[in-house]
Amino acid sequence: MGVSRASNGIVTAAFGIGGLVAGLLTGYISDRTQNRVGPQICASFLYMAAGIVLFFAEHFYQIVMFRLVLGFASSIADTMLFTTVADVYPPNLLGFKIAVIFVFDNIGNMIGPLLGGKIYEKMGVGGVAIIAISLGVIELIMVVVFVRNSLDIRRDQVPESPGSLESIAEQNTVSTIVSNRHNMDNQSDLRRDSNASKISIFSITRPEDGTTQDAAISEDATSKNSKSMNLLRLILQLAVAGPTVAIFVSTGMQSVIETILPLRLFDRFGYSPATIGISFLIVGGVLIVAMPAVGYLNDKIVAKYGNYMRYYAIAIGALVIFISQIVMALAGSYPVLIFGYSLFAISSMMVIVPAQSAFGDFINASESPAMAQCYSLGWIAEGLANMSLPPIASSLYAAAGFLTMLLSMSAVLCVACALSVLLFPICQHWKSARQGI
Repeated sequence: MGVSRASNGIVTAAFGIGGLVAGLLTGYISDRTQNRVGPQICASFLYMAAGIVLFFAEHFYQIVMFRLVLGFASSIADTMLFTTVADVYPPNLLGFKIAVIFVFDNIGNMIGPLLGGKIYEKMGVGGVAIIAISLGVIELIMVVVFVRNSLDIRRDQVPESPGSLESIAEQNTVSTIVSNRHNMDNQSDLRRDSNASKISIFSITRPEDGTTQDAAISEDATSKNSKSMNLLRLILQLAVAGPTVAIFVSTGMQSVIETILPLRLFDRFGYSPATIGISFLIVGGVLIVAMPAVGYLNDKIVAKYGNYMRYYAIAIGALVIFISQIVMALAGSYPVLIFGYSLFAISSMMVIVPAQSAFGDFINASESPAMAQCYSLGWIAEGLANMSLPPIASSLYAAAGFLTMLLSMSAVLCVACALSVLLFPICQHWKSARQGI
């Protein structure tokens, strides 16, 4: 189309802007309407609309429009995907389910560029557009035929019959609304009115010994008044703010590496684009194998030690991310660099899986009907990170080199991540100690 390479930034930004706008709207609409299927149907039509725009695109602004609509669709689909899973699974199963989502996401990221490149060579832009339209049609059929509103499934499990999802969840995440430990016998009456108390206790039962851990959640989060549901109230909760920062850091560092690593491989080792592409495939393969294990271990740790462990797990993951960046920064050979990148990919999942799971834990415990809005924060954080951090990394790389750029950015971001997620459990332990709990 005769546009400059600098215009690629506009195309990338359009996707991010579309995702941010959709993220702000989707969660609110889904929570207010208590409908999880409608937004998914909307996303399928948006995928088809994006493909149609691309098919007839002859000008640069149409490509920008395609990416904008695609950002809308992807944001809606991702938000609803995580929300529906968190609606129906208890904490001791949530981590593995989140990991499985990322497995298929990674498979798509690996296959997409290869398949898209081949189709583009054979059929041009029109072929890629047909793929986008086809995927939208497939999603629409699957949602209409197979998908049920996850909130209906959740409501069906309310009767505490033996073996029901509710009874399973009660073994691991029991949300009560009490003013102190002396009136816990009256919790069933208090739960009917979330304004009757000042503190909601996030009580986490350890199946092995029956003991509990208590974490205070503010009254605002437990209110069932739909008017109180908004992103600002959610992000002001320490239990939500920490995981949101963690997603920003993890996805942002991934975006930084995807931006800078090809330059490093070419500048340091002189590798061709084909070899660089293989590097990403290698790491993608490592992730597909490692992600289920990360999710499984996360669930086992939570089941044994309680939901607080998600926050400690995120902090440990942030530390491993920094170690991986040291390995990459100091790597003198291609295998060592790829080893560092693979270590980063695994540690990134050590952050993202418990962070995404923590959103579901918080909403389930607080009994707030704001699950979709909470998960939209994850997409918003990712969008902001993808739009802001790569330009900073590119500037630092040009000015100070690979080592300085990578170590300085990873140090600042990983410390911020660890402090933000540890603030919540530390504050709750301190409050419990003061109250003599």
